[in-house]
Amino acid sequence: MEKKKNQKKENGQYFTITNPFGLEIFDKWFNLVYKNETILEPFAGSNNIVKLINEIYPKTKFKSFDIDTSFKNLYPHVKITKRDTLKSFPRGFKVAITNPPYLARNSATRNNLLYPETEYDDMYKYSLDTMLSHVDNVAAIIPESFITSGLFLDRLYAVASLTTKMFNDTECPVCLAMFVKDKKSVKLEKDNYLLYHMNEYIGEYKDMSKKVALFLSDRDKIEWKFNDKNGNIGIKCIDDTKKPTICFVEGIKIEKSKIKVSSRSLTRVSGLPKDIKKEKFIDKCNSLIERYREKTKDIFLTSFKGLRSDNNYRRRLDFKTARQIMNKALEEIG
Repeated sequence: MEKKKNQKKENGQYFTITNPFGLEIFDKWFNLVYKNETILEPFAGSNNIVKLINEIYPKTKFKSFDIDTSFKNLYPHVKITKRDTLKSFPRGFKVAITNPPYLARNSATRNNLLYPETEYDDMYKYSLDTMLSHVDNVAAIIPESFITSGLFLDRLYAVASLTTKMFNDTECPVCLAMFVKDKKSVKLEKDNYLLYHMNEYIGEYKDMSKKVALFLSDRDKIEWKFNDKNGNIGIKCIDDTKKPTICFVEGIKIEKSKIKVSSRSLTRVSGLPKDIKKEKFIDKCNSLIERYREKTKDIFLTSFKGLRSDNNYRRRLDFKTARQIMNKALEEIG
């Protein structure tokens, strides 16, 4: 069993356990691109993607490949052919649906795992690039952090954040990304795509980016210093496991002993101008982050270690966004 776990880790394999293909946006994409041809599954694992698709679209034809065929085939109607598809990608397919391997370069280095020679910092990005180079239309379950990566926008049609447990062996937050051959066919500009939170339509990426600008400011007039143990502004940067708890507080409410150079969960910040009332500033920052999260459904905040008990991803406020919120708070206070 331990050998199996090590093989999965080295290959970046995580097998899906719930069905994300019942979403309305996937159905729209599927009916747009699928013309009764055979669909490619280039990273089949246990063939669960094929099984899940056929639960919703019975008798859909697939051709499955994987570098490791030792795992139990959950859909034996379709054989899994042994093949390293990153080195020798199958040709002649118009549609691919898959859950590609995830493996960050730094994680591979830390764990002495093999990593392909590529410019990408995660194997899933390399896998996407490979697929998009060979297949017209692709749907892939990938890390939700892809939403803010800015990659492959010229082919990206829609992304749905999947706020449901997808894997037994990892808490990696994921999304379902859908790509098309030509964005003109879906009446979208090359740098724009549709955003969903499960079945809830959030909006177009470009419009959402404009909304984000209402709560953030890049006008960095203040030299904020993060992880300053004597800072009078405190930030709880990560949600707890039950509900959204990211917030700004008085610095003294965060113990100095918890502030470290490497800290990204709790911080104290210095730099607030002396003529600004601390309490008013903190209230304004909290108002901005709450409205920011409500308007964007959290999709621009990095997800963190799985789902909360309210069935939404835990989120992390990075220091760049925190700085932009504090700048905006100062602008609005005047």
